[in-house]
Order: sequence, then C-alpha cells, then structure tokens
Amino acid sequence: MSDRRDPRLEQAYARAEDKLDVYYAQRRRRGPPILLGTLLALTLAVGTVVAVDLRRLQTPRGTALAWTGAAVFGDCTGYLALSVPDPADPQEMRSDALCRALRQRSAANRSAATQIAIEVQDVRRAGSVATAFMLVRRPDGEQQVELMLRRNGDGWAVIRTPEVCAAVGCG
Repeated sequence: MSDRRDPRLEQAYARAEDKLDVYYAQRRRRGPPILLGTLLALTLAVGTVVAVDLRRLQTPRGTALAWTGAAVFGDCTGYLALSVPDPADPQEMRSDALCRALRQRSAANRSAATQIAIEVQDVRRAGSVATAFMLVRRPDGEQQVELMLRRNGDGWAVIRTPEVCAAVGCG
C-alpha cells in the first residue's frame, strides 16, 4: 500500500468539510430561536387550555361534570375540591377515610373507564344555588343523578348528600 494520497481528493474533502462547517454554523444560529419559538407556542397553548378549563369550572355545568367524573373514577382531590359536605349530615367521614372509601368503590369504574360516559343533561340556576341533571352510562345501565350545587367563592361546589353519592357510586 502506498502512503501517498491524491492531492485532488484531499482538496475535495477539505471543500466538502468547509461547506459542512458553514451549514452547521447556520444551523446552530437558527437552533435557539426555533427552540424558544416552539416553547413559547407550547406555553401559550397550555395557558389557553388551562384558562378555558378554569373558566369552565366556574360554571355549575362544568363543576357538575368535573365532580361527577372525579366521583365515578375515584379522583379524591377533585372530589373534595369540587364539593362540600351536606350540612344536614353530621356523620361525614374524615377526608382520608372518605378518599380510601372512594378509591375502593370506584375500582370497577376505573377498570371499565372506556365504557363509562358522563353527560350533563340540564342545569337550572337560581341565584347562588343550582341543580344539575347528570346521566352516567355504565356497562350495566344508565343512572340519572340530580346534583345540588351552591356558590363557593368564585366557583361552584356540589353538595355531597348520601343520596347523590349512592347514585354516582361514591358512597
């Protein structure tokens, strides 16, 4: 084998590497603005979704739908945040026992989540109280639920009565 290299080939390689160096330098200069633009667009999209979702939770319809979903599927955080205990029921469990019971009762619903549908049929509002009429469809049938809601700060809260919990499956 010969240690001699073709000078023309070496020059061709050098020219190709110079072109690549220019290309990579341009690409490095474009990278940060593209990344920042992408992150900004993603942040705006997430912010818009959050704002719409929070606005929806400030209505009786949105609160009833979110609470029913939390109750049916065992989301204790949403269940407690979107509801208040029934003032006529002094026997309400402590929140940790309530959460354990909710998770236990909703286990079957979580395993059949794709077969469960929740919809708001109607909402009637009168001042600081509202009534939401919900329909929960499960594989074993439909359940109509009437939720009583009351104003709670800027939003609404479902009143957790034993009847409502029995109908939804949280109690």
